[in-house]
Amino acid sequence: MRKLPAILLSCILLVSSCAHPPRPAEPPLKPFVSDGCSWWPDWDYSDCCYNHDKDYWRGGTPGERKASDVRLMQCVSGKGHTIMPLIMYTGVRIAGHGWLPTPFRWGFGRSWPQGYYAATP
Repeated sequence: MRKLPAILLSCILLVSSCAHPPRPAEPPLKPFVSDGCSWWPDWDYSDCCYNHDKDYWRGGTPGERKASDVRLMQCVSGKGHTIMPLIMYTGVRIAGHGWLPTPFRWGFGRSWPQGYYAATP
């Protein structure tokens, strides 16, 4: 009986990963805008957030999103911050998912829900 929750969770994860396969990208519909470091202070790393916003506006594959998030973490780290990069990385990995209806989600330059794409223009 204890195995049932684990089996159920495994099935849900399997179905959710197959339910929305990546699809070809449509061109971004909305003009590019940056809100800086969404819900975060724009200190000396605002250029890192601006470049991260460009990636998120365009969207793409899950791998491209992760690479963008790693670049944000490395950029903020390169400014001499130690804890901040990890906190920001964790935040964007959780709150920036492409299936969320947030204004800063992955692929926010396209209509929601778009999720992830097989390729980016």
